[in-house]
Amino acid sequence: MRCDRIEDLLPAYADSALDPRERAEVEVHLASCPACTSLLACLRAADEALAVFPEVDPGTELRGRLVSIAAPRQKFSLFTLLRKPSLQPVLTAASVLGVVASLYLLNPGRRDFEKNVVRTFHRGVGRVEKLYAQAGGITGSIGSFAENLYASLRSSNPLERDKD
Repeated sequence: MRCDRIEDLLPAYADSALDPRERAEVEVHLASCPACTSLLACLRAADEALAVFPEVDPGTELRGRLVSIAAPRQKFSLFTLLRKPSLQPVLTAASVLGVVASLYLLNPGRRDFEKNVVRTFHRGVGRVEKLYAQAGGITGSIGSFAENLYASLRSSNPLERDKD
């Protein structure tokens, strides 16, 4: 068996946490490999040395201070601010508005474009005025037609004919 596989299994072997098949493989390898045997001896010596040290409880205050030292500090970054999802629609709208404004303001034929817009607007207003005038004439004629119809219905009185 190769040493790199055994080296991965040695900590579990030292803690007696291997299944019987793997434990037997490690023991067979240790019998023939002095490098892995010395590595196992080092692991056991380290375990014995660590067992001598008393277990210390740092307390909640010290633990909090130690965690705050290791925690990364947030720096203000314009890039981080611009990456917020809540600002993305606003930035998109501002970008589109900026592109449209630059196309309009930097266009060399801007004066002709403005004249065409004004001319088209006034044509539209003129058409609306004509339609409004025609609509007023139609409603006037409908009103007079309705009055004539009402007057003829009153004069004819269809209910009196049935009595004769």
